Amino acid sequence: MLHSSIYYNRVWIPDAEEVWQSAEITANYRPGDHFLHLQLEDSTELDYPVDPSALPPLRNPDILVGENDLTALSYLHEPAVLHNLRVRFVESRLIYTYSGIILVAINPYKELPIYGDAIIHAYSGQNMGDMDPHIFAVAEEAYKQMARNDRNQSIIVSGESGAGKTVSARYAMRYFATVSKSSSNAKVEDKVLACNPITEAIGNAKTTRNDNSSRFGKYMEISFDKKYQIIGANMRTYLLEKSRVVFQSENERNYHIFYQLCASAQRPEFKHLQLASAEEFNYTNMGRNTTIEGVNDRADMKETQKTFSLLLVSASKVEDKHLNIFCGLLGVESDKIAQWLCHRKIITTSETVVKPMTKLQAINARDALAKKIYSHLFDFIVEQINKALQFSGKQHSFIGVLDIYGFETFDLNSFEQFCINYANEKLQQQFNLHVFKLEQEEYMKENIPWTLIDFYDNQPVIDLIEAKMGILELLDEECLLPQGTDENWLQKLYNNFMNKNPLFEKPRMSNTSFIIQHFADKVEYKNEGFLEKNRDTVYEVLIDILRNCKVNIFFRIPQYFCYYTSGKHNFARCLEMIKAKLHPFWMLKSQMFRSSLYLLMETLNATTPHYVRCIKPNDQKLAFEFDSKRVVQQLRACGVLETIRISSQSYPSRWTYIEFYSRYSILMSQSELSLTDKKHICKMVLQRLIQDPSQYQFGRTKIFFRAGQVAYLEKVRSDRLRQACIMVQKNIRGWLQRKKFLRVRQAAVIIQQYFRGQKTIRYLQGTMEMKALILQKYARAWLARRRFQSIRRFVLNIQLSYRVQRLQKKLEEQVAKKLHHHSNKYADYLNDDSMLKSFMNMAINGIKQVIKEHAEDFEMLSFWLSNTCHFLNCLKQYSGEEEFMKYNTPQQNKNNLIHFDLSEYRQVLSDLAIRIYHQFISVMETSIQPMIVPGMLEYESLQGISGLKPTGFRKRSSSIDDTDAYTMTSILQQLSYFYTTMCQNGLDPELLKQAVRQIFFLIGAVTLNSLFLRKDMCSCRKGMQIRCNISYLEEWLKEKNLQSSSSKETLEPLAQAAWLLQVKKITEEDAKGISENCTALSAMQDLTILFLLHRRHSPLALRRLPSWALKCLQINNQDQRPPRALQLLKSFLDLRGSLTFFVGLWQ
Repeated sequence: MLHSSIYYNRVWIPDAEEVWQSAEITANYRPGDHFLHLQLEDSTELDYPVDPSALPPLRNPDILVGENDLTALSYLHEPAVLHNLRVRFVESRLIYTYSGIILVAINPYKELPIYGDAIIHAYSGQNMGDMDPHIFAVAEEAYKQMARNDRNQSIIVSGESGAGKTVSARYAMRYFATVSKSSSNAKVEDKVLACNPITEAIGNAKTTRNDNSSRFGKYMEISFDKKYQIIGANMRTYLLEKSRVVFQSENERNYHIFYQLCASAQRPEFKHLQLASAEEFNYTNMGRNTTIEGVNDRADMKETQKTFSLLLVSASKVEDKHLNIFCGLLGVESDKIAQWLCHRKIITTSETVVKPMTKLQAINARDALAKKIYSHLFDFIVEQINKALQFSGKQHSFIGVLDIYGFETFDLNSFEQFCINYANEKLQQQFNLHVFKLEQEEYMKENIPWTLIDFYDNQPVIDLIEAKMGILELLDEECLLPQGTDENWLQKLYNNFMNKNPLFEKPRMSNTSFIIQHFADKVEYKNEGFLEKNRDTVYEVLIDILRNCKVNIFFRIPQYFCYYTSGKHNFARCLEMIKAKLHPFWMLKSQMFRSSLYLLMETLNATTPHYVRCIKPNDQKLAFEFDSKRVVQQLRACGVLETIRISSQSYPSRWTYIEFYSRYSILMSQSELSLTDKKHICKMVLQRLIQDPSQYQFGRTKIFFRAGQVAYLEKVRSDRLRQACIMVQKNIRGWLQRKKFLRVRQAAVIIQQYFRGQKTIRYLQGTMEMKALILQKYARAWLARRRFQSIRRFVLNIQLSYRVQRLQKKLEEQVAKKLHHHSNKYADYLNDDSMLKSFMNMAINGIKQVIKEHAEDFEMLSFWLSNTCHFLNCLKQYSGEEEFMKYNTPQQNKNNLIHFDLSEYRQVLSDLAIRIYHQFISVMETSIQPMIVPGMLEYESLQGISGLKPTGFRKRSSSIDDTDAYTMTSILQQLSYFYTTMCQNGLDPELLKQAVRQIFFLIGAVTLNSLFLRKDMCSCRKGMQIRCNISYLEEWLKEKNLQSSSSKETLEPLAQAAWLLQVKKITEEDAKGISENCTALSAMQDLTILFLLHRRHSPLALRRLPSWALKCLQINNQDQRPPRALQLLKSFLDLRGSLTFFVGLWQ
């Protein structure tokens, strides 16, 4: 029942597919509400209508899900049982689960490695609750109770076809044979196990539900001696499905033995049977499917023969029939068999009449004879097995294993289902009584007051079936009437029970059926065939013929109750025999079944029963597939849910005091734990936690709880653990944080300690280092002086050697020039024009070739520029022309040429000299140009103001990778290199000055242009730096004695620009000063600098440019009209996007 407590927030609600589905309550339920606000597991929100008097069942806590005993669940109901079985079977792959005294076994449809001898020995000697649920645990419990209590035991295995009953019973028998085996009598256990293959061959068949379905019930009684070792066994069989011999449905087979024989037809021992394939016989091919996947009938026949041999039963006694060879095999007269299969004899008081049968009657007579023969053969084999298992001496005890049909309900139910369900009603009654007996014993043992529990008592159903004038008695009476029919019998049932017995109903749409309300479900039975199956008769003439055959197994065919037309027994005599319960051979089928069932119940009641309920998880025989609908149907049918319901009405949860103390000690207070009596502690805790004393009982060794109380205790325990976890986490986290803090603080202290130590050490070392530095300074100075003197001597030696070499080279050149002049003089003397031309062309071409090969070599260009100029001067000096002769001495004039005019060659040499000079200047510009901007603008040598660099100042990148390395010193060194090289090569002084002037002009122009293009360079500080750099260049000119080269004047625009950056620019007087001093700069250049200067300091400089800027422009452009200046300003400012302000100035 659902409570309003917020602790229980999960329930079960019905579901069309899964029978039940879980849901979580999302809003508190208040008594009287008609809706529950639920959320399904797929997050679907649902308002579920409820009846306040019948609320949805509660779901168990997660800790109880997957329990190996269903009675341990706090909430015992159908959805809880179904969910627990599903979790164990599907998720955990566990096929066994306890339900109190019941073992629920779900067929996995898969071979599992849990039945080996090692597993048997693991369960041997163990208590039932100490190991996981298993068929071996049930068998061990039965074996142990037999030995301990000296009481016979029984294991009742039930379930529908395909649920695994036969396999479970086989494993139980194998367990007994293994644990009780003695070395002296080992063959007895093997014989007990050998009976299984034989009975399965002759009593099992393939059905649509099961490939190895047992078509009979079996009770195997295994006998033990005083040492509890197997000495023998005895088998009883029930309800063999004889109709299968002559009829099988689609995709079903006859009994396995027929197909094993047909598959072995060619073996020598079976050739005399004249068998063929199973497809050729009507009785074996009705289902149109004679094979089973994975089964080898020929190999199974060998196994069957092997077990026959082990049991000392001759396989030759197992024979079959075929219509053409039937008589030959049995040794009977074929004419008589043919006559009485097609005719019947009617005996009256006055005469005997032989009447031919219809085709249908003849087929029924043939099938009845076939069923009788197979039934007798089956009974004969069982009898032979029992003889083989007989033992000498006295039986001390036994364990019985019952493998019988479970409750059955099909689309079409007949006499067989009626008998099976009747037997299950008797077994369920025995089970209920046993369960209540155990409950009563448990309560009495624990001194718990016994209260009567309401449960479903199926005695009314049993009375409806077996009481006086019940269904079975009316059936027997109708069978004895000469004109008795199924319809008459059904009408009697309607008259006696309809509207009089609530357990009997008549279908609304049928007059040929009746319904009985069994303990498991309602079942509708079809009346057709009830009388014929109950009579189970064969014509007496055919029985007499079989008794006279040569096969001795038919000699003792009993005189069953024969067909009423034989006239051998009158009706009254037969009725008396039935009522007097005479020899069963004279009974109807129902009477025989009731007698055997009565004997079985007497046997079971005299034993301690153990129950195994086999469940079929699905109809498709799929491994570990769980069909909830089919499972629930079987759980209801086998009584598991009824047992659960009975248990839930009492005290389903039972804990020993030790278990309770161990589990719930966390809920106990310190004062309670200080006591020594644990039993008293448990009572105190329960009285404190559960206020209602009717929800639990204290036994002698256990505490009994009603349903839901364990779940409540688990909730309280879970809350306490959660609080404890939070407390532990809080303290752990605090401890960890404090530990971390202490570790950090310790680290900080250590760091401080080392820092102070290092500071002291550095302080102490500072004085020593200072003294050491002073010593090092003087020592290094002394060493440096020595090194310098050595290097100086070395350099002087090198310079001396180099100067000697240059002098030698110069001398050689002078000799060469003189030689060349003398060559010309000689040619002139000889008046040889061709020789002169040859000499001149060779010299000019030689110079051109050298210049071409050394176009980038400054020294080589300098050298040949000097030589070319000297050569040209020689040609001019000695040309004999008046213009050049006036500068010569009289001695020099003696060397003038007489016969030739070399003016043409002088022009060629002059052009060549100009060409060399241009190449010479280009190489110098290429070498020095990358140094100009870094050295003149970017490098700052005035360290005192270098810290005034404004934010955002950056150096401009250039194409030279090592721009940052160029300084003003780099420029001066490069100029010195140029100058030294030109001097060493004897370059004409005027030519040298011209070259220096051009380089200085390049320096000034490049620097000024870069200044115009970079606003970051337009500052007072940069103006000072430029002025400083210009002074360095002037000092260089002075040092080289080049003041007269006019190189200084080329730097005047740059010097004025630098001055403009530094000068005050506020008043009109300042403007006049700028106008007077900036004569080398144009008005546009002045304004560009001013514009960049003011824009650099503020983006709004265009709006605040002082008014004297205009006057400055007017003063420097006296000869220009304002429109021209305006046009220049527009062009200048358009490049920078700031035209608006200056247009305003002119307006």
